[in-house]
Amino acid sequence: MSKIAAVTGASGTIGKLVVKSLLDIGWHVRVLTRTNNFINSSKVTVVSSDINDEHGLRILLKGVNAIFHCAAELKDEKIMYTTNVEGTRNLIKLLASTNVSYFCYLSSAGVIGPTSIPFVTEKTPCNPNNLYEKTKYEAEMLVSRAKLDMNICILRPTNVVSHSKHGVLLLPINNSWSDIIKVYIKGNEKAHIVYAKDVANAALYFMKIKKTGVNIYLVSCDDDQHNSILNIYNMYQYICNKKANIKFSLPIFIPNLLRRIFKGDSLHGLVQFSSNKLKQQGFVFEFNVERCLREIINLRV
Repeated sequence: MSKIAAVTGASGTIGKLVVKSLLDIGWHVRVLTRTNNFINSSKVTVVSSDINDEHGLRILLKGVNAIFHCAAELKDEKIMYTTNVEGTRNLIKLLASTNVSYFCYLSSAGVIGPTSIPFVTEKTPCNPNNLYEKTKYEAEMLVSRAKLDMNICILRPTNVVSHSKHGVLLLPINNSWSDIIKVYIKGNEKAHIVYAKDVANAALYFMKIKKTGVNIYLVSCDDDQHNSILNIYNMYQYICNKKANIKFSLPIFIPNLLRRIFKGDSLHGLVQFSSNKLKQQGFVFEFNVERCLREIINLRV
């Protein structure tokens, strides 16, 4: 019989890709979602439930071999704690009585919080600042301290982009005067983009190599020299055969100084996230910045 994987947040950017990848390798997938719009497949079972509904969670987890916890609330602060923390807590309570051997929790590099440390690794102290960062970090702690007898992987992706989630790519896509001004001011800062498909690939990768215990990995392409606001803007225009090109932007210390004066430390500027630990485990990124942009542009056409 085919193995069964459970995916929470299956309607989200990463969740959808995880489901597709699991189907591609022959797994049956059980998804937890509050929406009725989902992939129509004989190998997909939809559990229409909230992450805090114990009955729904029990149906989701029955007989599964692996779980990918991608559910999260990013915008509505009224339900952010309930979804991100309590939802994770309720899921963990039920995991001990299952046959799950692999648990992947999708966190965020934002849990590091504002920092003046220029090179961020998994060992960098976490000081989350806003409510989203705090709830994701608290959920991480719940996963790390759960003492579950299974392979547990916590992924911390940086700024995830896809054909439906543009982030900083909106600057070259919209290309308004205000966008151009932003590029002139902040162009030399790191954009921290990482393609959603690589994040999903990392989630499945650690299911295959069967690590033990709890392992945390940053998922970042910051070592790509093109991963800056200015370079991404110009590359996007070049791939689209447009003449728009910005040849320079302000020295990086200027936007850095302005941000520190008005907002304090942040994850912008010269901060670079390291994926060395991830790569040392044998993971290979399928998409660099250029290939990421080319695929997103092709999907937009």
